[in-house]
Amino acid sequence: MSFRSVFIALVIAFALIIGALLVQRARPRVETDQPNAEFVKATGKCAECHSRQQYSIVHEFEMSKHATQGVTCLDCHQPQKGQEKNKIDHNGFQITAHITPANCRVCHEQIYQEFVRSRHAAPSWSAVFGESGLTPEQADFAEKLHPGYVKRPANALAKLEGPSAIGGGCAQCHSVGKPHDDGSIGNCTACHTRHTSSVAIARMPRTCGQCHMGPDHSQIEIY
Repeated sequence: MSFRSVFIALVIAFALIIGALLVQRARPRVETDQPNAEFVKATGKCAECHSRQQYSIVHEFEMSKHATQGVTCLDCHQPQKGQEKNKIDHNGFQITAHITPANCRVCHEQIYQEFVRSRHAAPSWSAVFGESGLTPEQADFAEKLHPGYVKRPANALAKLEGPSAIGGGCAQCHSVGKPHDDGSIGNCTACHTRHTSSVAIARMPRTCGQCHMGPDHSQIEIY
């Protein structure tokens, strides 16, 4: 074999190796960063079934920031302390379908601490339900930050309307500050949506306007 033939073969081989490396580097991290078998099993197995049954949630997750950062379904649906009664066996995994801020705060602790100090937390819940569902510690903590807005009786008008009106009306918005059995308060998906988990959506006026509207808090109309 001549020197020229050997040289050409080496150049082609080198080009193929470089090309393969560039292609691999360009792939999203969610495809390449799979540190263990559990990661692969959790992501692949969930998407395999749910893409047939609920394609929209798989698509929303694939387009989310969580997906690009390599967060798996199991990372969010892993039962946390206090969620034992909501734990279910699901195709070989123990999961919870009832996600609360206790799950979100595993990664977003600072944001959770900011939230529980806001008026969207316990004060929002207490505006309708009073101290119902709050532990004494939670009520004391929030009352120090928002005097008069947490340690209060349930809303008299809401009580007159009855449970159906509360569940279908008041609670739709005021559950953003709902207390949970696991000790957490809130509903992150009320603003950030579920599988999209978007900061951008939470900042849109129309997102806020789903609750901040009407005669008693007409911010979206003013906007």
